Amino acid sequence: MSGPNLEELEEYTSRLIPVEPGGVFRFRCTRCGGCCSGGPNVSLTVFDVVRMARFLRISWRDFLRGYVKVIIADIIPHMLLRGDERGRCLFLAERHDGVKLCVVYPARPMRCRLYPLLVEGLMPRRLYLDPKSPGVGQGPERRTPSRLVEQYIWERREHYRRINRLVVGEGYEPLEALYRALEEAWLEAEHGAEWADLDRLAGLGTV
Repeated sequence: MSGPNLEELEEYTSRLIPVEPGGVFRFRCTRCGGCCSGGPNVSLTVFDVVRMARFLRISWRDFLRGYVKVIIADIIPHMLLRGDERGRCLFLAERHDGVKLCVVYPARPMRCRLYPLLVEGLMPRRLYLDPKSPGVGQGPERRTPSRLVEQYIWERREHYRRINRLVVGEGYEPLEALYRALEEAWLEAEHGAEWADLDRLAGLGTV
């Protein structure tokens, strides 16, 4: 599956709808499943992976083998949620009436939890709405979930800080560094880390 070229990416980026931190926007999920059908484009942190693996009651290694595509960009490993042969998320299910469902909804990745709100970069002021979502502009006004955005920014920062420490600071090969970061996060979750508490995460707000 080929990704967008530079011109397509620039054109799409130019159409993103800016949202002020703490501002309001309109959105109603149409349950179309479109956001879950665009191929392997959901980037994951070690925190996402550990939460989903624990929710499914499998190890992080089994989760990685079954559901994640790992790409090494130069020396930094990146994890993407895999899609099926049609580009649909492996966790996308459909009821008999056609309504789309997420199998891991309580532990879904942070990017999915925030969609169609996009957090670009590592600053909370850089928030956008994805114009491709058919639910944008519909429904009642809602306020951006500031605490959830802050949590996601912390997780992204911490994810890359740990990976960089292991790769650059301690000299591990990229894949070994990823495994070590995942094992560290897994042990933290086993010892009651706040970021692993799904009830607490749900309490930070939703889109």
